[in-house]
Amino acid sequence: MTGETTLLPSLYRALEPVTPERHGTLRLRDAGYGFAAELAAVPVAQEEMAVAGRHHPVVFTAEAPHMPVAIMGLTPGRNPHVGPDGSWPEGLYIPAYLRRYPFFLARLRDGAEDMALCLDPTAAQLSGEGEPLFEAGKPAPALDKAFAFTRDLERAMQRTRTMCEALNTLGLLQPAAVQFQRDGQPTKIEGFRAIQKEAFSRLDGAQLTELRDKGYLEAVYAHLFSMAELPKMAAIAA
Repeated sequence: MTGETTLLPSLYRALEPVTPERHGTLRLRDAGYGFAAELAAVPVAQEEMAVAGRHHPVVFTAEAPHMPVAIMGLTPGRNPHVGPDGSWPEGLYIPAYLRRYPFFLARLRDGAEDMALCLDPTAAQLSGEGEPLFEAGKPAPALDKAFAFTRDLERAMQRTRTMCEALNTLGLLQPAAVQFQRDGQPTKIEGFRAIQKEAFSRLDGAQLTELRDKGYLEAVYAHLFSMAELPKMAAIAA
């Protein structure tokens, strides 16, 4: 998988299956969030939308299945929350997608059912310092913890995909845009989707009950409330 950059998810420069033969001497350390300095939008799972939406605007991608992302900033290729030293503002929510790095769960072959824990060998988090990934050829606690977190996030993303497909089937996810002034000139940010309030208000009782029973309503309201952060972000950008 190394070098197949067109197939790699955001942030990752390469992916290798974790093995004691290749990574037995590596250690995991806290190297900050400099790797996310150019990520203006970060994927979020359904379960974290409520807390993420209190800190960041949460919208849906333009491409199907229209997965939710937390907007970090309105300048493409720039995450204003990441400091020059890779620091992240204290108290500001950090999406699980960033906390998972440099690990990722991936299928090693097309059509394979089993997924393997992989890592980005270029990550600054991996070095000769910190907690070992392996001890005597066996996974160390740091690697076990990384695997559990990565597995749980992958399952959460699968549930999120199901939710987004349901919302789209109901016609709720519509193209959206935000406009603001920058340097005295009108600027428009588009290319994402949002839940249209009018379409949401037209849902009947049975549809609302189904959204409630599936646990989707909390995510819907979190998204709608978070949209109030977009004008604030636009004002800061201006």
